[in-house]
Order: sequence, then structure tokens, then C-alpha cells
Amino acid sequence: MNILVTARMKTSFREELVDKFPEANFIFKYPIEEAEPYIPEADVIVTFGEDLTNEHMEKADRLKWIMVVSAGLDEMPFEKIIEKDILVTNARGIHKIQMSEYAIAMLLQVYRNLPQFIENQRKHVYDKRVKIEEISGKTMMVVGTGAIGQETARKAKAFDMKTIGVSRSGAKKDYFDECYKNEELLDKLPEADFVINVLPATPDTEKNV
Repeated sequence: MNILVTARMKTSFREELVDKFPEANFIFKYPIEEAEPYIPEADVIVTFGEDLTNEHMEKADRLKWIMVVSAGLDEMPFEKIIEKDILVTNARGIHKIQMSEYAIAMLLQVYRNLPQFIENQRKHVYDKRVKIEEISGKTMMVVGTGAIGQETARKAKAFDMKTIGVSRSGAKKDYFDECYKNEELLDKLPEADFVINVLPATPDTEKNV
């Protein structure tokens, strides 16, 4: 089996793959221009998903599986992938830690007025009049209750927040006090102090929020 890896990987990760799967023939080529001569013989392609085109899929005579080592599939050439019946899998939830931390960090930055404090620190100024607020006890609405949404809600609980989840199904998910369907978003919006949008970019979600 020929596994073409177009995703940039650390040497240690490459060595681990080769050691764990000695029966596979790994071909590590980055960027995609270096990988192109090997596409016709590849059975599997491991990619971040943004480098493949319909033209590449045309040349992929043996390709059966594309493994996307990220969550997003926005840039994938699905026209040819579907036509050639190629399996596509992704790393769902891989970004849940960094994205949820980022969301909480941005809330703290705004409510604690950190840019002003940093500017004052740079100028060696102490100004106790700088307005700050707390995020504790607030209500957070998370639109998209997948892996990132659930992890964001879990972290919000550390700040004693009420958490409202909004999704297509409205199904109950961990770390949310309440869950609703997308159609109910506007009805629940007045209750939210913060709205975190972690919906995937699809035609259905483009103008959701």
C-alpha cells in the first residue's frame, strides 16, 4: 500500500508511522508540487486538505482513501472525490483545546480590558480608573455543540456560567444547561451575554449568525 503524505510532519512523527506500519510504503512529500508525481500510484493520501485539487484527483488512479489531519473540509475537491467514490475521513475534535482556550481568552481580554493594561504597562502608567468586568456568572450561548462547542462550554463552567447550546438537532450535549435547535436561536438570543459561533463553514451555516 502506497501512502502519500503531503501534510508537513515532524521527523519524529514520520519515524513513528514507519515503525508502526512496516507493511505500508510511506512517501513523505511537501509541498504538493513535490508530491504530484506520486499521486497516480497512491492508495492513500494524508493531507491537511487545502492542497488537493480536482486535477490531482483526475490523476489519482488508485486512490481509495484521503485522510485529512485537520477538522475542516472546506477546500476539498469533492466534485471529483464523489465521482471517483473516494473515502474521506478527518480528525474531528483535533482543535477543541486550542479553540476553546482561544474563545475564553478573548472574553477575558475584552472584559478585563487587557489591551489597555498592556498599553499602560508599556508606558509605565498605573490607572485604577480602567474599567473591568467579570465573566463569571454570565450566560454563554454556543452555536454548534460539537467537540469544540462542548469543550468551550466545559471551560465556561469553571467560571460558573450558564451555558446554552444551539445546533441543528437541538440534542442535549454534555456541559450545556439547555440545548435548542437552530430555529430557536433568535428566541434565546436575548438571554445570552456572549455568543460563541463554532459552526462549520457550509452553505447551510453561511448566514446562520
